[in-house]
Formats: sequence, structure tokens, C-alpha cells
Amino acid sequence: MKLPSLNAIRAFEAAARLRSFKDAADELRLTPSAVSRHIRTLEQALGIELFERGFRQVTLTPKATHYARRLSAAFRSVENATEEMGSHGRPDIAKRASLSINATFMNLWLADRLPRFRAENPDFELDVSIHDDENRGGNPSADLRVLFTADANADYVPLVSLVIFPVCAPALLAEPNAPRTLADLARLRLLHENTTAWWEEWLEQEGLKVDAKSGPIFHDPALAVREAVNGGGVALVDNIMAQDLLASGQLVAPFPIRHTIPESYCLQQKPGNRGSAGIKRFREWLLAEIAAHKRVMGLG
Repeated sequence: MKLPSLNAIRAFEAAARLRSFKDAADELRLTPSAVSRHIRTLEQALGIELFERGFRQVTLTPKATHYARRLSAAFRSVENATEEMGSHGRPDIAKRASLSINATFMNLWLADRLPRFRAENPDFELDVSIHDDENRGGNPSADLRVLFTADANADYVPLVSLVIFPVCAPALLAEPNAPRTLADLARLRLLHENTTAWWEEWLEQEGLKVDAKSGPIFHDPALAVREAVNGGGVALVDNIMAQDLLASGQLVAPFPIRHTIPESYCLQQKPGNRGSAGIKRFREWLLAEIAAHKRVMGLG
């Protein structure tokens, strides 16, 4: 058969990948109605319906799902080939990437690892912007984004699942009120990250009747962790927040209990730059560091 319009194919691939005509329009710099027209044109050329259209949402038909996956793979190949050719003519592109990252991940885990990356890649520069959990999408123009999210998305590369557990300064264990059992938490100063809900849920899961609303609330997670390091109480942290401070002995985990939470860290890459040598270099290094983290923390 005659190849349908490439514009129509591109519009369908973007809408299928993003599950939204509007988001596809934003990515392709078209109007949603233009995307809709392109997809109608493609459906007419193929003689099948590609989407089931409902109120404010569209869903791929079963046949279209397979078609969309093959098209996405084909476009990735084209993007990679184009980026590789372009980097020969613009070598500076391969030496720079932009990263939008969750503040906690950056401040308590990645920042102290970046010197190793710089030592291994002296010709590479990483532009970093920070986003907080109220702005989980981060910088949409960044080449790579590290997101703290519970949302499943086909475009996300899972980095690490999270478990949470109490930590405190080693000196606290030598005090008369040292936490020997979970019930001892009732007489200790609990440190809260943004809200008391984390401690409330954790204690409820353990069947403990402890007033979790006491203690200070820190709206920067790094400050709650710093207060724990300074002996100010017991903080509830995740494995990314705690790894280096546990390894250095600045924090200890008085109890072996770990609770899994639905949120995790994921990596998202900006469409259209998958072939960049610089971005590939940083992404592969980051994934290797994450693999080492999982081994150290005993995570699958």
C-alpha cells in the first residue's frame, strides 16, 4: 500500500505514546485539532480505528497498540541516527547535557557522587536545575529528569524503589531514653518531612499508639535529616536519603523494620535526543551508580 502521510504517522505516534492529543500537540507544536485531523487521515488510509474516543480521553485499540510500539521504535532509530550524525558536526553537543532533578535526590545522594563522574568525564558538563515535589514535572526542556513519583508511565525508566525506616544519631543510642523497642518512640522527638502523615502512617502500620503529631516539621527533607544527624530526634527516611549517612556513621537505624512506599525515583529523557553521546554517557553512569546503591542497601 502507499505510505500514509509521515505527518499523520508522527502525530499518531506522539498521541499514542503520550496518551493525549493535547500533549502530542504540545510536543509537535501543533494544535490539538490538527493532531486529531492527522490521526483521522491515518485511520482513513489504514481503514481501521486507531483510538477509542471517550469523554476527555482517548484509548488505543488493541491493533493500534502494537502499531504504536513499532512506530516508536522506528522513530527512536531515526532520532539516534540523526543525533549521531549531528554530533559529528557539533561536537559541543556531545559534551553537555541538562538535568532536572528532585532536590532530595540531588542534595543527599547524587551531589557527592558527581565528582567521580567529572573525574571520569573531564570533557563533559552537566547543567543541573532543582525541582521540589510540588513541581514533579521539573524543567520540561531538560535533557534528563529524575522524578519522585508513584505514577506509571511508559516513558519513565525506573531507577530505584523506596523503603522508609527510622534513623537517629549514634549518640542517641547511648542516652537513657535510647530507643530499644518501637514503643520507645513515644518518648522521643519525632522529626517530620513536610507533614506528620509519614510518621502517622508508619506508626499505624506497626500498630503503635504514638502521638505522631508532636515534633517539628521541616519543609526541606535535608533539614530534617540534618537535625537527626545533630542528635535532635528520630527521622523517617528513605534509602536514597540515608545511604551515605549510614555508611559514614553519622546516622544509625535502630530498628531493622522497612516499609515499602508506592513512590519511586524514575528517569525520563527528553524525546528527540536519545542518541546524544553525552546524554548516553551520563545516563549509563547514573544507572551503574543506582545498581551499586541497590547492592549496598540490599534492594532487589
